[in-house]
Amino acid sequence: MKTFICSNCSKELKLADRIYEKAYKGQVFCLDCRASHGGRRVGAGRPSLGTTKKVSITLPDEIWEKLDEHRKEQAMSAFLRELIIENYE
Repeated sequence: MKTFICSNCSKELKLADRIYEKAYKGQVFCLDCRASHGGRRVGAGRPSLGTTKKVSITLPDEIWEKLDEHRKEQAMSAFLRELIIENYE
């Protein structure tokens, strides 16, 4: 029976099962000591712009049409955010 010894924490594992042999073949660290991928990490992801508040705005169709013309390919939320920030900064 093969034994795996982690180079980081010195944990000893008996590799009796073929599944474990595959998981540890060519590795120097046990599963607990290997770097993990994905999930929450400090500093990861898109930085926050502020607080999100959901609102509904009722406007005449003519105004919505003008907004659509001016925003072009930009998302409506980004377009409105820019309009509001320009007028209140």
